[in-house]
Amino acid sequence: MTPPQKQKIAKAGKSATLPLTFNRRQVYILPTSYGLLFLLILFAMLLGSINYNNNLGFLLVFLLGSISLISMIHTYRNLLGIKILSVSAEPVFAGKTVLFMLAVRAESGHRRAIGFMMEKEHPALENIDVKTDETVSVNCPTRSRGIFRAGRITAWTRYPLGLFRAWTVISPDVSYVVYPKPIAGPMGFGVSPGGDEFDGIPVQQGADDFSGLKQYQPGDPVGRISWKSLSRGLGVFTKEFSGAGGISVMLDYDAVRDADREHKLSRLTDMVLKAHNMNAEYGLMLPGRTIAPGKGERHKHTCLKALAIFGLNES
Repeated sequence: MTPPQKQKIAKAGKSATLPLTFNRRQVYILPTSYGLLFLLILFAMLLGSINYNNNLGFLLVFLLGSISLISMIHTYRNLLGIKILSVSAEPVFAGKTVLFMLAVRAESGHRRAIGFMMEKEHPALENIDVKTDETVSVNCPTRSRGIFRAGRITAWTRYPLGLFRAWTVISPDVSYVVYPKPIAGPMGFGVSPGGDEFDGIPVQQGADDFSGLKQYQPGDPVGRISWKSLSRGLGVFTKEFSGAGGISVMLDYDAVRDADREHKLSRLTDMVLKAHNMNAEYGLMLPGRTIAPGKGERHKHTCLKALAIFGLNES
């Protein structure tokens, strides 16, 4: 398995403090490949007009030159003054794509075909209305677990004619978490001759008897939704079990039978997800750190983050 990347990543330039407005010192502009070809043809037309003293040729060259100059000004002003309000990213699992959400605003004038791109990944093109907060989604792939800083974000535009490209680059002071990639394995509750065990980890079991339905609340496990009630049009309900509250699990790093550290962390990630979906009360034991049993979205994130950063500060 590929070893994890270092937790601290070198910054590409000075980190930008948000909110940030693109000013004249930050926005650059150069001709595109089509623009260079256009200017080259325009120069050849000018030489021909001079050589043959063709007034109509001069008129056409000056007309096209004026259009290109106006296009350059519009391209530059299309990016100038855009404000980046915030940049955020939800945690993802290694190997998945992290989605950066950029809140942008244009204080004056409508902006057309503004591109946003993380490093050299697939760009996102958006139109930004005047004094309206727009949300732009920018993708970036992940390879390994850890806490990483957001890379360089490039904002650019070729509007209106594509002859010039204006751009600016920012490095937002934003971090995001990448959890270990979950690897499925045995996850059943069982009883051994020596007592209750959960893959070799001590556990206390409840009766696990169905006790009724309750109104669905945000954060309830999707696996406990009563789809029969939903299909009958009775509303969204979740199933309650009398023994669910009595389940208490300690997920122990040392109890996972595997020599590879990354594989152990991936197995523990899968166990955390399954215990959370079962609405069990679970804790996590890592060398040097113990997380007390609990449940809920915040507890799941705490456990997964501990797995994400485990061992990355070691020399």
